[in-house]
Amino acid sequence: MSSTPQHRSAGQLRDAIGDQVVPCVAQPALFFAPDDSSRNGERPAARELRERSARTLCASCPAKGLCLELARLERPAYGIWGGFTATEITNSKREAA
Repeated sequence: MSSTPQHRSAGQLRDAIGDQVVPCVAQPALFFAPDDSSRNGERPAARELRERSARTLCASCPAKGLCLELARLERPAYGIWGGFTATEITNSKREAA
């Protein structure tokens, strides 16, 4: 088995991420939109600030590559993963195909 992230299973990636000190554990609200029951949801300016803050934390995260590879395998519907939104990850998989 190769030690490069792209050759690991989702479970192996989760374990490897769990072995790291990652900023998303301490600040999960930055990485996922709030559960807002209002009709309007998260305001665009608030989303932009939240996502920018999450990307900044991802930039120096030791598990960034592992996290991104996990997201590419699991195709999450939302959130920031390895510095990218779920939509960006989905679009990059389509472009690569």
